[in-house]
Amino acid sequence: MELNATEVAALLSVPENEVREWAHAGKLPHLDAQGRLRFNRQAILEWALARGHNLNLGVEEMEPAGLPPVAELFAPQRFHYGVPGRTFAEVLRAALDVFALPPEADKELIYDLLVSREKLMTTAIGDGLAIPHLRVPVVVNVPRPALGIFFTCEPIEMGALDRKLVHTLFVLLSLTPKQHLELLARLAFVFRQPDFVTLLRERAKAETICDWIQRLLPNHGNSRRK
Repeated sequence: MELNATEVAALLSVPENEVREWAHAGKLPHLDAQGRLRFNRQAILEWALARGHNLNLGVEEMEPAGLPPVAELFAPQRFHYGVPGRTFAEVLRAALDVFALPPEADKELIYDLLVSREKLMTTAIGDGLAIPHLRVPVVVNVPRPALGIFFTCEPIEMGALDRKLVHTLFVLLSLTPKQHLELLARLAFVFRQPDFVTLLRERAKAETICDWIQRLLPNHGNSRRK
């Protein structure tokens, strides 16, 4: 999907002139179409996610055609408490052991790639949260995207910019790289809600967190839970 400078400014919550300055300085991915700036939505999403830049994805934009409602990614059976491990690698190993992966999924490959990705750059996003993922995600044969939420037995060091130890990991499996970026961007909207972070830090019951998600996204409060 192609965006103009005005649309990118709204998506990034910055002035339009700043978008143009970033583009002309080579700081923002763009195309120059006969003197007119044009931007690829996926490239902008990846740019923002890689830098931890906030995305202005309001509730009205949360469920584009072809993607499952964000509320449907959260279901009580996808929450796992007391995941053991003192390092990211140990916690990830334990998380994948309880994650409901499809039989044909290569668990060892997913593990190795996620650990290798973490060595290159942390996926901790602050406030004690992390979203282990790949720049080009592992695409597995799942009928729909799957999200696993893992609460660690003890906080672990993952090199977060805010220096906070990580207490909750989110592992997302997607069908395509494009879908993966879109879902990460929409999850980022949820992660920016202080009440949500508090529920995670306090280890609220899975049903309580899911109910909160439904209230956050009232237009999809009646979505079918899996």
